Parts: sequence; C-alpha cells; structure tokens
Amino acid sequence: MVSGYSPGRRLRQGLVRHYAGGVEGLSYRHDLHGGLGTASGDINGDGYDDLVVGQLSGVDETAGDADAPGGLVGVYYGGGEGPANAEGSGTAPQWWSQNSPGVPGAGEQRDAWGNDLSVADVDGDGFADVAVGAPGEDVHGEQRAGAVWLLHGSREGVTGTGSQSFDQNTRGIPRAAEAGDGWGAQVRLVDTDGDGRAELVAAAPDENAGDGAVWLLTASGDGLLADGSRSYGAAALGGSGHGAHFGAVIDE
Repeated sequence: MVSGYSPGRRLRQGLVRHYAGGVEGLSYRHDLHGGLGTASGDINGDGYDDLVVGQLSGVDETAGDADAPGGLVGVYYGGGEGPANAEGSGTAPQWWSQNSPGVPGAGEQRDAWGNDLSVADVDGDGFADVAVGAPGEDVHGEQRAGAVWLLHGSREGVTGTGSQSFDQNTRGIPRAAEAGDGWGAQVRLVDTDGDGRAELVAAAPDENAGDGAVWLLTASGDGLLADGSRSYGAAALGGSGHGAHFGAVIDE
C-alpha cells in the first residue's frame, strides 16, 4: 500500500494505491479512497489483514457520511485478493466517525479525527483494535488539545461497542490538556511488555510550546487503562528537551 494526497481539491481526503506482490514483483491493483493516516491488522480474525484509512475532511461521495466534519475512518476488509475497493470489488468499506453509534464525543470541524491510526490487539481477544488520533480535538475549552480513541475489533469487524476516548484531562493520565498540544498527533499500539496485549503510545509533539512528550497507556482485558499511565519527554532520555517536538514521529 502506498498512501498520500495531492495538493488539489482532495487535499484532506487522500488516496491509497494498492500494489500486490507476486513472482515478478509488485503489480498495481486499484485505488482506495482515504489515506492521510493508514494502518493494517486483522480486525475480524479471518487471517487476512484489513486496511484502515483516515480522511480528515469527513466528506467523501463514496463514504455516504457527509455529517462527519471532524473526520472519517474507513475500514477496507482484506481477503484473498487484498482489500476491497470502493467500486464494489469484494466487501464495501465501512466508515466510522465520532458520530457513529457507540463512539464517544461528536465530530467538529478541524478535529482531525483519523490524522494517525494504529491497529493491534489491545485486550488479547484475538481481534485487532484500532487507535484513532485526533490532535485537533478541543478539550474542556482548550483548542486543539487533542484526544485519542480506541475502537474494538470483533468477528464482525470494527464495533462501536466498548469504544474508549482519552485526553490529558482523563483521570489517571499525567499532565493537563492545554491549547495547541496536539495530543494524539502520533499513536501506536505495540506490546511493550510481551504479555500479548498492545499498549498505547500517544504523542503530543507541541506539548509545552514545542518541547513535546509521549504517553504510555497500559492494556487490559477490557481495553486501555488511564490509571498507571506515564509520560516523558526528551530530557528524560538525556537529550535537550527545549523545542525538541519529542514524539513528532513514532515507529514500532
């Protein structure tokens, strides 16, 4: 998969180009809508990875959801021929927003819901879950403080049941939400302690006027936990913390 966007009319919608491997190398298959944020994993436990894409405008003629100003997240379920395309080959994509049933909050302009995404099994049930970053989310009057959501996977795919949302004002999470922090600009679900459950690493690269910081939220059988979470910046690793934008990029 190759994702990106053009600087034209569809700037905030993006595009994913699907290439399939074979004995003669890669070959182009088709294009998929969305793609500013992308991640993949087996959400429905069928043995095929599924593709999750972010679409910040929240408006797309293929999504059937023009009432999602804060952004959309699309799920293309995988199969023997790869992810289904928007023109109807295989299973049609499933679209989610903050306005979807069971998802906390409500979509607002410039939330950037889906700016970054990660897919891994948080609760150890064998179905990958989806972390959604929204660095533009307002929190208790603080503009663009940022927030993160967790949508659970199931045999039927992504579900709104049991969805969670977190921000820096959530009880148990260190520090406090401030305007412009951009919490959730980068999100990664990764099993840091080898217990078979993926923890959440979330970054706010603009924390403290650009110093930046990252947070670790632990995992449980019910999802992510705010209690016991911790945070640190570049200075904790022996680097210069001032203006570091620590967490601007996170890799597994």
